[in-house]
Amino acid sequence: MSSRTGYSVNRLERKLEMQDFKLNALLEVTRAINDNVPESELLDQYRRSLAEYLGISRLVLYVAHSGGESAGFEPVLNVGVGTELPQPLVAPLSDAASGRVELTTKESFDMAIQVEHEQEVVAWLFAGDTEEGRGVSPVVKHHNFIHTLTNVLVVAMMNRRLRESRLRQEATRRELELAADMQALLVPDVWPEDKDMEIAAYYKPHREVGGDYYDVFAIDEDRVALCMADVSGKGISAAFLMSNFQANLRAIFTYEPDDLEVAVRRLNERVMDNARGEKYITMFAAVYQRKSRRLAYVNCGHNPPLLMSASGEASLLTLGSVGLGMFEEIPSVACGEVPLTAESLLICFTDGLVEQENTEGIPFGMNRLETVVRERRGMPIAEIQNALLNSLENFRGEEPTFDDTALLSLRFR
Repeated sequence: MSSRTGYSVNRLERKLEMQDFKLNALLEVTRAINDNVPESELLDQYRRSLAEYLGISRLVLYVAHSGGESAGFEPVLNVGVGTELPQPLVAPLSDAASGRVELTTKESFDMAIQVEHEQEVVAWLFAGDTEEGRGVSPVVKHHNFIHTLTNVLVVAMMNRRLRESRLRQEATRRELELAADMQALLVPDVWPEDKDMEIAAYYKPHREVGGDYYDVFAIDEDRVALCMADVSGKGISAAFLMSNFQANLRAIFTYEPDDLEVAVRRLNERVMDNARGEKYITMFAAVYQRKSRRLAYVNCGHNPPLLMSASGEASLLTLGSVGLGMFEEIPSVACGEVPLTAESLLICFTDGLVEQENTEGIPFGMNRLETVVRERRGMPIAEIQNALLNSLENFRGEEPTFDDTALLSLRFR
């Protein structure tokens, strides 16, 4: 056999070996994907295929955070390159004259391979050699294989992340449903008949779950407790904090209803223990005595409720303290007490009502609330509340809501 023929055979054998390697590399990556191996193992297998077997000594792989090119790219693999890489990558810079790609001021590569999936750029691979004078770079020689292998890897990673994201979203959705069901129990909208008072309530969370709360419950035959509260923040954590708060409030007001200052200080301790200073609760709480027709109240940093007599005289119930959970110990507490004449109205609400703005940036405000109530004070309490909500919606117009909206309305017969 001539030396030329021997060279051709050897060259053909090397080509066949390389083809076998490429097919095996693709099969191994596909098998690893199907076996759901961790992402770190997938990347290490990919690294070995390119760095150890093909001799590509410098690699940086960026994968899209989410949703394609506009979201930016994070580095997931770095071989033979310094740690000073863009975080995240926005766009690579290329030198058209030399054909090289600049990733940073210190790093350049033989080639940048753009990986697309469903018409979106999902990854960038930067590859090159550290040694000069080695002939044709393996990056150029094996470009098609590198692109195919990278595409298989990246699309598998993106699909896995999408599945995991959907699982997290489903778990969150179930948690929200649970919290919403729990909250529906905390804020009932149907009340039993009561010979001494007429009650109506409304609650609309800004999102699936909010942090507002109201309650009316009998302490004994003579005394009735009522409360309106608002947790700072929204979502599941606010709903669970409010659930715990309701349990503590009912317990404290049931056993010690006659000293509102003591009740407030104990509630503050409970909120501090549960929220650990990360959230606070504003609250208006009161105890109504049926026989004496007097209302003892305390306002802990909450929107002052509107008290209106049958003749239309109005006042705000402001005495109280700072919100619960703002301080380890509340500096001072001032409690109030007011007599209630027949047909007096008490309108309790959260800031989502009076602070709701219209398209011109003007808030609904207390004056509008008071006007609506005064003009309809002789109507059933449910009709007064509906008129107030309709007025709010008409005022808001196309402006979206920005907060939870809760309303608790009472008429004392």
